[in-house]
Amino acid sequence: MQPRSFIAVDWGTTALRAYLCNQAGQALATIKINAGIQSRQGAFEETLREAIAGLSTDGAAPVLMAGMIGSRQGWREAAYVETPCDVARLALHLTDVPNGLGRTIAIVPGLADLSGPAPDVMRGEETQLLGLLQRQNRRFATVCMPGTHCKWVHMSATEILGFQTFMTGEMFQLLCDHSILSRLMAPTAGGAAGPAFDRGLDMAGTSGALLHQLFSARTLCLFDRLPAADIRSYLSGMLIGHEVRAAAASIRGPVALVGERRLTAFYERALARLGIAQERIDEDIVVEGLAIIARAAGFV
Repeated sequence: MQPRSFIAVDWGTTALRAYLCNQAGQALATIKINAGIQSRQGAFEETLREAIAGLSTDGAAPVLMAGMIGSRQGWREAAYVETPCDVARLALHLTDVPNGLGRTIAIVPGLADLSGPAPDVMRGEETQLLGLLQRQNRRFATVCMPGTHCKWVHMSATEILGFQTFMTGEMFQLLCDHSILSRLMAPTAGGAAGPAFDRGLDMAGTSGALLHQLFSARTLCLFDRLPAADIRSYLSGMLIGHEVRAAAASIRGPVALVGERRLTAFYERALARLGIAQERIDEDIVVEGLAIIARAAGFV
């Protein structure tokens, strides 16, 4: 007899989120542990045992995991599946994890887009995308997934067709922490989506190249045209502006924004400034995606 519940795990670089789910994918209990794969090297089984104990489940429920736990630095590497891809192909390529917990444990593979001049990959986002595909009330052809490495994804009604990755978040952090621009920034300055952010968006819309425009964060400050407290927001707007404009040519219809609220707010503002409709989707849609894969793989 198949179990009536399963444990869905979204395990990334910095945190683990585990959900006790019924067959329909509804979360009955949730736990978050600040124990990403970077901090728990060599202790993955013990960390999962801790998470399961926090969900108060019995020993029969299988575990389906997605995210960086399936990377080369994770518990066990789950090979990439090439796009286009649907739920059946992902469910067919789950990676089993031998363990001492007395449970069936498997990891969802990542996705690889090999259609461009260089390979592109994602790991974890594919599960959120499958959850989005199952929402029958709205179909999105374009999905933006803000993060350290932002993904722009093309979808059909049943498949993930392809995607591009933009290292916008990481570039922003590098500039703020290690560049000459960081020396000009006010110590407590934030990166709020306000007038300085809009100014950066507008700069991205001019004819200049990004590498040239980045230097304007220094010169505008030197000539007292940009307060030190606004440099971070200005840079954020400029980088996101260039990213959104690069992606805009292939946007079809409203953009689904999937991710943490603080980050998606910047993209909402940038897209609105370009007159592109968007709709925010809760990042916990990953639970729905894992439930779809669990049913397809016969977990429940």
